[in-house]
Order: sequence, then structure tokens, then C-alpha cells
Amino acid sequence: MSGLGLLLLVLVGGVAALRGRTARQTQGTPPSLGGRTEHAPQSPSGDKGWLGVVISEESVDLATRNEGIVESVRVQVGDRVKRGEVVATLEDRAAQQELAVAEAELQSSRAELQVAALTLEEAQERLKRRQAPGQLRTGAISEEELSAASYQERLAVAKQEIARALVLEHQARVARLRQRLAETSIRAPFDGVVASRFVAPGALLQPGQPLLHLMRGGVVQVRFAIPAAQVRQVAVGQRLVLSAVEQGWVFKGRVTQVAPEVDVAPLMVFAIAEVEVPAKDTVPAGTVMRVRVDFEQAHADIVSPERNGSNSP
Repeated sequence: MSGLGLLLLVLVGGVAALRGRTARQTQGTPPSLGGRTEHAPQSPSGDKGWLGVVISEESVDLATRNEGIVESVRVQVGDRVKRGEVVATLEDRAAQQELAVAEAELQSSRAELQVAALTLEEAQERLKRRQAPGQLRTGAISEEELSAASYQERLAVAKQEIARALVLEHQARVARLRQRLAETSIRAPFDGVVASRFVAPGALLQPGQPLLHLMRGGVVQVRFAIPAAQVRQVAVGQRLVLSAVEQGWVFKGRVTQVAPEVDVAPLMVFAIAEVEVPAKDTVPAGTVMRVRVDFEQAHADIVSPERNGSNSP
């Protein structure tokens, strides 16, 4: 019995030694490429990455400067619009009537200016005749008549200036009313997507009250926060993998901006990345994404120069 126990002890020890040797061979140094040892890069952010949110490159609330009633809204949420496209209109009958009155007054003031110019020309000719040499000496006119002619000429100059100022005033009013009439058509300031619609036809708007919220179309951007301890591991131009788990989306991207300072409250550094989204896809602003460094691409960037060097003469 004692001999059998000794035999079992030797067998167990042999199996343990064999497993240990196999594990050491399996975990040994991988074969090198080009004489250098390759190590798979490790994620600086761990498996979870960093949280980010899709933001709009530019957005604006479209509003009116004047009080008015909404006549029509030509777009719905999600519609794409072009720069200069009319997206909504306000009732403009009152503005058109005011503009018609102002244009009539402008025409009348221009006519008055022409009359004032003719009156001045007549007064200047009369004064010129009165001032001719010999008129006073020969007694053809009196001092009083010469003074009256001079007075009439100065009065005509003043009346012309008044008429010219009235024309300028009416021109300014016409321009203001034309601008007000143009503002009854709300136009898109850039190419974008309608994100929100706040009013319906018939609504009374106050100055500055928004009608629509418009987001600029184009590059999709994600703003994400990096813990201050990891900020050195992220740089502008770095390739990223961005995923939205709930939607099942996975995109590539790259870092475009990194804040130069740490936000004191959360001890985070904020960065912005551009997302490479196919033209057929739409990623709405506010979508939460998980941001990770693209280590496969980073690893390829490290290995490829070495491989290219091994093929070069």
C-alpha cells in the first residue's frame, strides 16, 4: 500500500510539471517582426471607453424681428433645407399697404424737391439781373429791390434743403418697410435640417419668438469627456471607434479638438471628434456614443513602417 501511494504521488507531480511547462511556452514572447518585439496596444480608457454625445456643428433658432401672424410653415421636423430657402411666411398685407403709402409720399417729396430746385434757379437769375453793373448807378433798381432779390435767393436755397431732407426721410422709410416686408418670409441661413418646429399657421408671434430650430448639415461631431489622468493619451488626429449601443451603430472617426485646460468641477478635459458617417445614414444630435481609441489602426500604423522597411532594398 505504501508503494502504491508513492507511485500516485509521482504521477501527480509529473502532470503538474507538464502543465506548468506548457503554460510557460504558451505565454512566452511572441515571434518578432523585423528583429523587434511587437506588443498589442492596450486601451488607455479600459474596456468601457469614454462617453460622448453627438452635437450639431452649428444651430440656430429662426425668429422674426417684428410682431406678426404666421401665414404658413413650409417644412416639418427632419426636412432638409437649402440656404436661402423660404421655410415660413407671415401675413404681409399690412406691410404692403404701409409700403404703398410710403412710396407715394416719396414720389410726392421728390416732386416738391424739383419745384424747390426750379424756384431756386428763378431766384438766382433774378438776383443776377439785379446785380448787373450800372443797375443801381442808373437808378434802374433800388437798394430795396436788390435786397429783396437776395433774400428770395437765400429763401429758395433753404426750401430746397428742406425738400431734399424730406426726400431722404421718405427714402429711409421706404427702405425700412421693404426690409420689414422681406422679413415676412423666413429663410434658412444655411444648409441644414429642421430639428424643431414651435408654431403653426395662425399663431401670433412676438418679436424674437422662434418659429423653427435649424441645425447645420454636414460633418457629424461628437463631444466627449476624458478624465484628466488620461488626457495625455489622446491627441488631435487620433483615430477613434464610436458606437451607439442602443442603435447598433459603429463608426470610425478622428479627434479634431482637445481643450487646453481641465474643467475644474468634473476634472475632465473635453474633446471633439468628427465621425465618418455614410451619406445614406443620419445620426441625430443628442445621440449618446461610446468613444474608444482605434487600437487596430494605431497598431497598423506602428507595424506598417517596419514592414515597408523590410521590403525596401
